[in-house]
Amino acid sequence: MKIEVCCGSYADALAAYKGGANRVELCSSLFFGGLTPSFGSFLMTKKNTNLEIAVMLRPREGGFCYSEDELELLIEDGKIFIEHGADAIVFGCLNSDRTINYEACKRVCDMVGGRCEIVFHRAFDISTSPIDEAVARLRDIGISRILSSGKEKTASEGAKNLKRMIDIGGIQILPAGSIRVHNLEALWQETGCDYVHTSAFESHIDPSAIHDSIFFTGISAPKQGEYSLANSDIIKNIVEFGRDLD
Repeated sequence: MKIEVCCGSYADALAAYKGGANRVELCSSLFFGGLTPSFGSFLMTKKNTNLEIAVMLRPREGGFCYSEDELELLIEDGKIFIEHGADAIVFGCLNSDRTINYEACKRVCDMVGGRCEIVFHRAFDISTSPIDEAVARLRDIGISRILSSGKEKTASEGAKNLKRMIDIGGIQILPAGSIRVHNLEALWQETGCDYVHTSAFESHIDPSAIHDSIFFTGISAPKQGEYSLANSDIIKNIVEFGRDLD
């Protein structure tokens, strides 16, 4: 059994390396489900470990229905990471109705052009596309691997669907979702998987950010699918008002 570890930073990747992981999924902003990592964190992981690195390509928090600009950014980031030795890129594109956006996925696969593995992430688990059809179509457009809990909350709960996906063949299925020592053997027996995705985080406090009235993290959790976007009209008003003060 081989182990991929979800990492939100270079420090996480070092911990995965020291723990004996085979591969990392390198991200940033895990509070938002994982966004594209910094290029520096990728380079340092590449330089100081022998880990396989699957790089998350996700240009913003919220969902997975991207504008043309966001998709173009995802693709440009992918080009940079691949050119510098990424072993895989990880992404997922949905339509607003939560069906898989196969056209966008094909554009990403075409950009990769066989230079590394291509992983469709757990957007698969919330998609409304039927399991068998989705696995086959993603395989046929060039996806190498699907990260999934079998469309359930955890991999253990989705084991039957994971086995069903594995049996389709021609594409790697990477079980994910609350996989720990206590349920790993049962998952292996139920699915026949030989690689799993897990995480191993513990909380730390940096006291330098503690203040009574100034906050560097949100004071309330965002709603599912919520994300922030700069408003050009507000910016314009501030710029014009500031200009009048010159």
